[in-house]
Amino acid sequence: MDSDLQLNLKSGGDKEEPPSKLKKRKPNKKKHKYAWLTWGISVFFLSFALTVVFSFLTEVAVKDSAAGISVAVLFILLLLNIGCDVLANAIISCDAEAYHAMASKKIKGAKRAVVFCRNASKLSSIFADVIGDICGIVSGAAGTALAVHLAFGGSTGQLIASICVSAAIGALTVGGKALFKHFAVTFNKQIVFGFARFTTLIIKEK
Repeated sequence: MDSDLQLNLKSGGDKEEPPSKLKKRKPNKKKHKYAWLTWGISVFFLSFALTVVFSFLTEVAVKDSAAGISVAVLFILLLLNIGCDVLANAIISCDAEAYHAMASKKIKGAKRAVVFCRNASKLSSIFADVIGDICGIVSGAAGTALAVHLAFGGSTGQLIASICVSAAIGALTVGGKALFKHFAVTFNKQIVFGFARFTTLIIKEK
C-alpha cells in the first residue's frame, strides 16, 4: 500500500488515459494540422472556376455591344460586389445564439443560419475575398468596352476615357462598401436569416 501511495504521489495523482482515447486523438490532430492547406487549395480552384465563368459571361455580354449593355453589366457586377461584401460583414458579425430558439421551433432557415454563423470566417472569405475580388477584376473588361464607346480624339481620348471609367468603378465600389458596412453590421441578424431562408429554396434544410 505504501509503495502504491508513493508512486501515486510522484505521478501527481493523475490517471493514465486508456490507449483507446490516445488513438482517437491522433487523427483529429492530423486533420486540423492540414486544414489550412485544404482550405487554401479549395479556394484556389473555386476562384479559378468562378473567374472563368464570370469572364466568359462578361466578354459575351459586352463584345460588340452598345454602351448601354456595358453600363448594365458594370452595374450588375457592382451590385454583386457590394452585396457580397454586405453579406460577408453580416455573417462575420452575427452570433449563432440568435437563431437557436428559432431553430428549436423549426422555423425555416434558422438551422441554415446557425450553420452560416458557425462557418463565418470561411463564408466571409468566399463572399468578400473570392466573389468580391473576382467581380472587381472582371469589371475591368466591361469598363474597357465602355471606355471604347466613350473615347474621343484618338489615343489621348481613349486614355482619358479609360482613366475616368476606372476611377468611377473604383469609387463606386469602395464607396458603396463603406456606405453599406454600417447597414450590414446593424441589421446582421435579418440579413443572415433572409439569405439563409433564400438558400432553402435551392437546397433544402436537413
